[in-house]
Amino acid sequence: MHGLCLRAAQSFLRDRFGDALWRDAARRAGVPEAVCADGFDAFGTYDAALGAALVEAAATLTGHEAEALLEDIGTYLVSHPSCEAIRRLLRFGGPDFVSFLLALGELPERVLLAVGDLALPAVRVRGGAGLWHVSVGAGLDGFAAVLTGTIRTIADDYGTLVVLSRAGGSVEVRLVDAGFAEGRRFALAG
Repeated sequence: MHGLCLRAAQSFLRDRFGDALWRDAARRAGVPEAVCADGFDAFGTYDAALGAALVEAAATLTGHEAEALLEDIGTYLVSHPSCEAIRRLLRFGGPDFVSFLLALGELPERVLLAVGDLALPAVRVRGGAGLWHVSVGAGLDGFAAVLTGTIRTIADDYGTLVVLSRAGGSVEVRLVDAGFAEGRRFALAG
């Protein structure tokens, strides 16, 4: 597992639940003590089982379901001030939510441009007329849940009201109102 993914989980846990919970979850997951103290190397590579163990440990400690924590990580990645670069990368998908949604199929390639060794699963978007299905390929357990939180938050960012439902590696996106609220300010120039 790419260290950037684990670093995102670490940052989320620290910011949302505190440093003590992060250290406890990391120890329960079998994270090496040096990493518990210093954090994951964002450009390192780790055993994929470590990510799943960390999410499960955090779920146990917080009383949240693991899938809900993963969705919250997706929200965190596009809403927390320290993650503004990720939000910007996603907002380059288009001027409105539907354009963003249709551009999700390009997400793995766009991520590779930014981080050359971070391979995300394939993303396929199909549908239209207010109902889309986003399918996530194999390769990164929990990515569909993270993507669900990201889609929900970016919809809010555009001021769009959507209803999402997820089953396994697929997310159904039902557009309710494209102009529901004023979107969050965004400029290409940063």
